[in-house]
Amino acid sequence: MLKRVFLRSALLVAMLPFAGAAVAGDADFTLTNKTGYDIESVYVVPSKQKSWGKDHLGKRTLNDGKSRDISFDKSSSSCIYDMKIHWVGYGEDEDRLWEKIDLCEINKITLRYNEKTNVTSMTAE
Repeated sequence: MLKRVFLRSALLVAMLPFAGAAVAGDADFTLTNKTGYDIESVYVVPSKQKSWGKDHLGKRTLNDGKSRDISFDKSSSSCIYDMKIHWVGYGEDEDRLWEKIDLCEINKITLRYNEKTNVTSMTAE
């Protein structure tokens, strides 16, 4: 009996380094802009957060056809995020929003715009 308890304890301790593998640092992703328009701001915050926080692009833009790595504080424990995109030269009424994105399961997000339907879509890998 004692041997079985020891083996279970040893297994749990061995698994600890992997316990956080599906959270926090795994939320980092690459954002690719294939919309035909330049992106001025990218806001990505935990879904429960009330404000949009900082712009992940800072003073730079994400031009059409380009990609940018989006990184998060490694101490964060969230996987589910909301994302808001603001376009260069357009008002807030043109911003696009996606909610409840599981960034622990996604490594790459590509944005596309369909001019005929006026829909900006997101595909995730």
